[in-house]
Amino acid sequence: MKFLAAFIGFFLISVLPIRAQSIGGSAFGAPVLKVTQIKNQSSLLVGGKIGWVINKHMVIGGGIYSLVSRVESGMRNSFGGEPLNLGFNYGGLEFEYMFLPEKTFDFSVDMLFAGGGLTYSVSNGNPANSDYRSQDLLVWEPSAYLGIRLERWMHIDLGLSYRIISSLQEIYSIKKSDLQGLSFVMLIKFGAY
Repeated sequence: MKFLAAFIGFFLISVLPIRAQSIGGSAFGAPVLKVTQIKNQSSLLVGGKIGWVINKHMVIGGGIYSLVSRVESGMRNSFGGEPLNLGFNYGGLEFEYMFLPEKTFDFSVDMLFAGGGLTYSVSNGNPANSDYRSQDLLVWEPSAYLGIRLERWMHIDLGLSYRIISSLQEIYSIKKSDLQGLSFVMLIKFGAY
């Protein structure tokens, strides 16, 4: 399932900038890496972002992100006693403002309004043999980036984001503070704007 989601995301990131330029607009697609802490464990979130650039400064788009690291919840499966791992995904609308888009170095701020999900499963991922539970979440994530233009069609952004969880019913002793936190972010934007 993660492979299918990654394939669809990569396809959209590749096609959107080409399609936008063919109809007279500007757009970009970007693979994204986020290094963070989840439940006090070093974690990696991988995802993608697409954006439609308006007047060279405003960007309206979307992003989707998924936890790819193994994060133990601290709880055990009541059927077999195996540790339960966390699954965490979120995605939604992103609004970005770029201050100096035509310069070599740019500064931008971004806000993500997202829905997401938290799941618990045993290491083999088989929910049939586990206390498999899930919960829907609301996620808000402001970000700030320093961008570097390498080519007209390629930019690298490095920055920080802070993930805020606004809805979470405590389940298996996971609290908001276990999921919220600072992320170090890197993305590579493909598309001329």
